Amino acid sequence: MLFLAYWELNSDKDIREVAKLAGELTKSGKWPAKGVKIHVYTITPSIPQWGVTIVEGESEEQLFNNLLAWITAKPGIFKTYEIAPALPVEKAIPLAFKY
Repeated sequence: MLFLAYWELNSDKDIREVAKLAGELTKSGKWPAKGVKIHVYTITPSIPQWGVTIVEGESEEQLFNNLLAWITAKPGIFKTYEIAPALPVEKAIPLAFKY
């Protein structure tokens, strides 16, 4: 199942430290969490910096572990983190015509 996550970094976090942490989490195997596949991982050139990540997972636990990797390694890293199920538009359009 696909999920779309919208997140904002806390503006007091140095982007270089966040980039270093991303590498460390990836190298250690903590992120992405076991069973989670990253399809899209983006960040904007704005302040505060925010991004969108599209992930695939089978359970709430996998998605929660994916978030926990970041927030336990660097508490306060996110100002906002929102995640919800997502459906590709090419699958949503036929559903709309059923109603």
